[in-house]
Amino acid sequence: MKESARILKILEEQVRSYSKLYNLLKGEKEAIVSFDPLAVETMAKEKDNLVLQLRLLEEERKRLADEFFRDREGGRSISDLHRITGNKRFLDLRSQLLSLMQGIGELNEVNRLLIERASLHLRVSSAFFQTFDIKASPSRTISREA
Repeated sequence: MKESARILKILEEQVRSYSKLYNLLKGEKEAIVSFDPLAVETMAKEKDNLVLQLRLLEEERKRLADEFFRDREGGRSISDLHRITGNKRFLDLRSQLLSLMQGIGELNEVNRLLIERASLHLRVSSAFFQTFDIKASPSRTISREA
């Protein structure tokens, strides 16, 4: 398989993985809004796995690009790959990656703000209940009806 074809395969896999991350972040946003901590925790684990996979793909893409550009003049960008090979698929994948990364950045920022607001809400609620100076001991139970 030609080096450029191997790079295309890696780029396509990166697009698929970034799409999964984007969808996962959308789900995380919904879980944060609905105060579903178990779903947020599960998605955080999935995000960690995806980010690791994306790092490995990026390392492989860089390695293949270094091999491809070893004997060639010019840069090492996806646009340079298109310029050298003439394959428009490189530009399509570049466009998809840029769009996905922008969307991921925006969603990540929204989720960060939502988490900050939820944390603030919990801190304020906790402070409110602490004003009642209720100290529960392990031997004493409090019913919901009280």
